[in-house]
Amino acid sequence: MKADFSSSQDIIFVLTNLIEYHPLRMEAYYSSLKTLGLLLINDQKYFTTPIDPEAELSKLESADMEMCGALLTMLLREDYWFENAFDERLKQGWPQKIVRRMIRLAQQKQFTIQDSTAGKVL
Repeated sequence: MKADFSSSQDIIFVLTNLIEYHPLRMEAYYSSLKTLGLLLINDQKYFTTPIDPEAELSKLESADMEMCGALLTMLLREDYWFENAFDERLKQGWPQKIVRRMIRLAQQKQFTIQDSTAGKVL
């Protein structure tokens, strides 16, 4: 699935809605990533294994839109392996920081997304 939005405003709308109305719901992050075509499963493309979430999150400031999607997907997958991990990441502010970065990129019209989501979701 590839993001196919007519403008950066569409992307900003989805992400702003997430932050303003559903900032603490893991399902909302999942749904927003899926809507944007950024729920990425090919983590070998983005991360070395074994994945070190702390090291990967340190790359946020230079992350493009696709990498931001990979980082959020990583946090969702982390919760699968470690119960309540996403809640801890929410307390630390990581999902919100990633979404704010994505909004900045969309505002700058830097949101070209390669079709890297083929295959199973999560």
